[in-house]
Amino acid sequence: MAGYVEQTLAGGEEIIHRANFNWTYSFFPTLWFSLGAASLALMFFIQFGAGVPYAELRVGWWSAIVAAACGSIILLTHVVILVTTEIIVTTYRFVYKKGLISRDTQEVSLNKIEEITLHQSIWGRFLGYGKLILRGTGVGVITLPNLDNPIHLRRIIENAKSALRTTDRKAGNDDD
Repeated sequence: MAGYVEQTLAGGEEIIHRANFNWTYSFFPTLWFSLGAASLALMFFIQFGAGVPYAELRVGWWSAIVAAACGSIILLTHVVILVTTEIIVTTYRFVYKKGLISRDTQEVSLNKIEEITLHQSIWGRFLGYGKLILRGTGVGVITLPNLDNPIHLRRIIENAKSALRTTDRKAGNDDD
């Protein structure tokens, strides 16, 4: 099934780049799921490995089930966010789309992007992630979550803007 951007491409418009989330974006949801699953495994081994009767472990089992359910919900919600979020640079525009049932999109023409700001912490520099903030004429601000290799994405946006300006000049449509 084609994504939102594929469905909305204009004639002659092509996808240049799809941005990805850094692995650190999934660290805590995976950690919570792992802790919940580990608590279930621990209860299983205590009861069946050590032979402790269920009556003595009832509170532990229920606590482990609640922990596993909470961890599963957190991970499932996170996976839905990962699957339904699109951050794409095309030959004409930048698109940030999120949402499964309801859809929230922020789009800006490449020639309307005035400023790209990078926020990268020490950990972000070390682990290769950071946030980009795009400011554009008439569109306000688009704040992106922590992405993998934000400097590369910034370079791709700048190169696409430059290519679009060159194309406009050759066609005699210089709007700058």
